[in-house]
Amino acid sequence: MTDPTWTRRRVLLSAGAAAALSGCSGLGGRSDDSAEAIPITRLPDVPDPDESTPIVEADLPVDIERDRLAGTASRVTDLLGRLPMPLGPEDIPNGHVREELVAAAERATDRLDAARSAGTRLSAMRSLRRARTQARYAAAGWAFVADGRTEPDLRSAHRETLNEANAFRSEHEYRGEDPVRAVVVHAGIEETIERIFGGDPAPYGDPGALLTVAEWGESAESARAGLEDSRYLYGRFGASLPSDAGDLASTFEASAESLTGTLERHLAELPAAPEESDSRLRMRLEGRLHDEAESSARSARDIESPARTVQSATEALVDILAYDRLRDRIDEGERFRAETGEDVRAIRSEALSAIRTGLEESPRPALVRGALADAAWLVVHADDELARQHSNVRPAGLDDTIRRYVTATLRARNAPAACREVLDTLES
Repeated sequence: MTDPTWTRRRVLLSAGAAAALSGCSGLGGRSDDSAEAIPITRLPDVPDPDESTPIVEADLPVDIERDRLAGTASRVTDLLGRLPMPLGPEDIPNGHVREELVAAAERATDRLDAARSAGTRLSAMRSLRRARTQARYAAAGWAFVADGRTEPDLRSAHRETLNEANAFRSEHEYRGEDPVRAVVVHAGIEETIERIFGGDPAPYGDPGALLTVAEWGESAESARAGLEDSRYLYGRFGASLPSDAGDLASTFEASAESLTGTLERHLAELPAAPEESDSRLRMRLEGRLHDEAESSARSARDIESPARTVQSATEALVDILAYDRLRDRIDEGERFRAETGEDVRAIRSEALSAIRTGLEESPRPALVRGALADAAWLVVHADDELARQHSNVRPAGLDDTIRRYVTATLRARNAPAACREVLDTLES
């Protein structure tokens, strides 16, 4: 068997990076931490940041066609093809403005690549939507130079899309056969539509300036892409239903009312956030999870749409139960600190296992898939921090990384319980 320490990290260290010999933490460990530094060779070998993907990705129980994704990808490449790449000073003399357009084009290309490797078609659709908006930013900025594109033209297109989105929102019906499948799909569509109404872009500079036109191009494309995707998903879902599928509005409303009451009780019982602790890591864990549990519960309670209330309440319950479990573990004396590379590997492995198990043990995984996807992204972010570590690190320097792994574990472990509670309200 190959020695697990002979990994990319061992190669980095053997290459002679001076920082690796200093024992200093590239992740900001405290200078007063007297614990022995963890050798870089003993940390988990994780994917490079540009190769990281979550083990669970967001999804909807709707059949998204490959042709649909291919059509959106073609829109992205068409927009990018309008730019005379590489852009040079002779094209746009202002270096800062030129760099902004080039960076947007690069982000669009990155999102296009991410869509190709996405684990679900919904993730691919979302990546392509972001690619469209970045590509339009760059294309609109260049159109200002090449074609005299103006801000009012784009404002008008944006306003027209908002009017269409408002009409679509008012005509949205909660048709469905299975309340779980239906609530997840309808909530996802409504969330996308709501984001379209997020406000106008902040003016970059003088009216008519290149970057102002670019921002309005981005906003117009983002709104149009969100509306088109929502219409598509709504149509695909509707086409999958039998002709006698009923209206589930009353079911969603009853479930939303029940869950709102549950969240109110949890908020009333939620203890105050900790003000001090003998461990910085424990205080960060408890304080962050407390704030997220409180914020997600209040947000879910204040949503007017019953489908979105049910979905948001599910995620809020995951946060609340995770916070309760954290407090139990703290009361039991757990410190969470990783003192060795073996500790880090064990904590990371526990997070990955908890996410997989959370999906498997949830009676209706679709209800909590979004929460588990968020937990999976926490692992990705923690992995990215480790991947950027090129020197030995003291335990305190890994506090934020460990906090993300532990938070992902806590959320994933409590996803099945939250799922069961929400499922009871939908089936009662």
